[in-house]
Amino acid sequence: MTGFQKVKNEIRTRNQGRIERSEAQTTDECAAVASAMASMLCEAQGIEFAGTPVAPRHYNAVFGRTDEALWVEAMDKEVMKCVDMGTWEIVDTADIPPECSVMGTCFSFKVKCDSEGKQLECRARANANGTQQKPGSYGETFASTSKFSMIRTICAIAAQENLTLYQFDVKGAFLLAPCKEPVYMNLPGSYKLLPGKAFKCKKMLYGLKQSAFGWHEMISGWLLEHGFENLDTDGVTFKKETTKLDGTVSKILLTIHVDDAIVATNDDEYYQNFMDELGISFELSASGKLTWFLGCKVEQDLVKGTVRMSQKKYCNDVLKRFKISDVNAVHTPCEANQHLQASTSPSMEHRDPNVVRDYQQAVGSCMFLIVFTRGDCAFAVNQCA
Repeated sequence: MTGFQKVKNEIRTRNQGRIERSEAQTTDECAAVASAMASMLCEAQGIEFAGTPVAPRHYNAVFGRTDEALWVEAMDKEVMKCVDMGTWEIVDTADIPPECSVMGTCFSFKVKCDSEGKQLECRARANANGTQQKPGSYGETFASTSKFSMIRTICAIAAQENLTLYQFDVKGAFLLAPCKEPVYMNLPGSYKLLPGKAFKCKKMLYGLKQSAFGWHEMISGWLLEHGFENLDTDGVTFKKETTKLDGTVSKILLTIHVDDAIVATNDDEYYQNFMDELGISFELSASGKLTWFLGCKVEQDLVKGTVRMSQKKYCNDVLKRFKISDVNAVHTPCEANQHLQASTSPSMEHRDPNVVRDYQQAVGSCMFLIVFTRGDCAFAVNQCA
């Protein structure tokens, strides 16, 4: 039983009409009591209690949660990572050029889950406020990422040619590329420097307009230097082949989506040598057989020569988000002889903005699904859009 459930049961068992004073000893206890009371008030009104958001929305939202310690630890880990990687140096604000200003930063939070939806860890990321960057103070900003069609293509080639699928991601990818322009910033809350001090970026930081381009230029340049051949105009899909003494050909097919990559290979030893070389220049994590990529579960059967991609968890999350998880399932995603027309809808001035917003978000969620794994639903989603 969780702390929240214990507190809730304790409140319910107290005598009717009695008012008791209870002082919580920790922040966790305070948050548990507050959540329990909120849940009971919702039950009394006959409405559903959504509970505390899985991840905080901003820095101040971290404090007062039952899992506050986990998120504080995640922020500490992120700041220490930036320090260890030499992302900043501390300078005096008096030395900052007049044309430059100290921009603000924020933390973003995310719960990392595995292919079964189980929580693995809490992650925090320090982000620069790129909206404060002035035009002309930064260079190139565009950076290509692997398209969903390319990810499906590599999985299809792996199934057809019986290649083994692997995955890896680079830790702190954007923090590796050098920052060529002068950028100054400070951190929020307890991480803020003393007055008169600021951080000067020596390397890129998430949130800067030029960060994505800097990382893309760095990783694509590394692959080309190590014998890979670019297969597309976007510079995100690469191939490397080597002929052995016995005449067999070892090959690696690789595509990059920001800091995550999918690899298909016919030679495990050849792949391991590549990973050893890559590990010298970059710190890698989540390397191994491909099982979970961009919220999609991947199951490969080398014996049967099949690769199965599933977004079941994403579908269930969307249903819960829009409170339709209890609807009946159907075999066809579109109702026959049903035509949606603007003429049958209320006029713009009579439409509920909340309903319009929820409808647009629901359609957008379905569009992400169809461009990745469920192209068979494209017609039905198109009718709704």
